[in-house]
Amino acid sequence: MFLNEIENLGFHSQLSLSQVEDRLLITADFPKEFLVNTQMIEPFLYVTLYVRGGERIKIIDEGTAEIYTPAKKEMEQNTYNKIIQFAIKHSKQFNHLTREHTFKR
Repeated sequence: MFLNEIENLGFHSQLSLSQVEDRLLITADFPKEFLVNTQMIEPFLYVTLYVRGGERIKIIDEGTAEIYTPAKKEMEQNTYNKIIQFAIKHSKQFNHLTREHTFKR
């Protein structure tokens, strides 16, 4: 099962543990083929960003209460990066990484 073409990412909520991690719930439109293969009804992304480096993506199905943790190799690299960048942008501890910094000389 290969995950690609996730669209319409939407920020839902966040839990921030200061200097430890940020956990975000993100809604998305998943490809129909993926939903059929995993038998998911209402999936959403559960993304954990760790302050000391690293991230974890889980997919939780609200309809069946099933949790799916895809390996990085089961996701298209662009899709994976898109999800992580979206999470960083909406994260309290990491959103500074997406802003452009201007320095005075």
